[in-house]
Amino acid sequence: MASTAVSKYQNHRRFALSWCIGIIGGTLLFFEQVPLAWLLGSMVASSIAALSGLEITTWIRLTPWARCVLGVMVGTGITPIPMAELISYGVTLAMVPLFLLGSISLNYWMLRRMFRQNAATALFSALPGGMVEMITTGREYGADPKFLTTVHLIRVIAIVAGAAFLGAMVGLADFRMQTPAWDHWQYVPLHLLLGVVGWRVGVRLRIPSASLLAPMFMVTALQASDVLHMQLFTPLIIVAQVIIGIDIARSFNGVSLRAMRIPFIAAGMSVLVMTAVLAVLALAILTLRADLPLIQVVLSFLPGGQTELALLAFALKLDLTFVVTHQIFRIALIMFSLPLFIVWLTRWRRPDDSSSR
Repeated sequence: MASTAVSKYQNHRRFALSWCIGIIGGTLLFFEQVPLAWLLGSMVASSIAALSGLEITTWIRLTPWARCVLGVMVGTGITPIPMAELISYGVTLAMVPLFLLGSISLNYWMLRRMFRQNAATALFSALPGGMVEMITTGREYGADPKFLTTVHLIRVIAIVAGAAFLGAMVGLADFRMQTPAWDHWQYVPLHLLLGVVGWRVGVRLRIPSASLLAPMFMVTALQASDVLHMQLFTPLIIVAQVIIGIDIARSFNGVSLRAMRIPFIAAGMSVLVMTAVLAVLALAILTLRADLPLIQVVLSFLPGGQTELALLAFALKLDLTFVVTHQIFRIALIMFSLPLFIVWLTRWRRPDDSSSR
């Protein structure tokens, strides 16, 4: 009994410490007026703590709830897509497969030749799909889970942080959304209800990333039909960001800085490769569609966390419909192509690729 009580005390202590670190990180970036301060601050501060040897922990059941909250929030900023507008997306949507082809091919080659990773590790590290899906599936096909997890996590952190600072540099950030205020507290029960209902319906319909996308689609439809007029309670949005930031960072538990050296370099080079491919495509897109803001094009193609990029687009007051449509199209292409990649992997990998290096 005594040992159980001590264990519970230690778990509560780690939980409280993790949340303190996350909130302090978010607060520091908030006072520095960094876009997406609460998410980035909690994520970076908690990651540093985990890499320093502290065990970052949270109640993992909170994460899908946080995604529901952010899904409802993003839904309030999306407008229905008229057919004419959807057709106008054709030029940029056509660039998404080109971006995927270029970035996946170059990253796969780099991870195989320069970093000597086996085919499964190189492939699932190069695929810019959902981080959880790539790590889970890659592990089943012989990928090195530590390398794969580290590459995807560092890539997400680098891309989201880089996009946030790019938004600040071009002067598009609206910092008021991040400011704690007690206005609209009466909408909290409705906000949570819409989130969980959308989430459950999305699971039933097998919508990818159901906890985020299904509430987002549902709120969009309700607001577009003039049934709903949702107002946001900013402390709830802040708490959701901190939850997700801590949840991402806890994957670094037990990872030493020395062990991260090679995956860190690989992730950094992977981001550079994707950035180079995106730069070429962005130049072509802006030549054809000069009316589009550069930051909007960048966020529409960047393979970071879907939740984080949608939240950043919301914070920067960009065309959310445009950004989310391209992000969903990217994820859909990856997920529908995944069986083909797996067939290719199992058919063509060499016998010495059966284990990670």
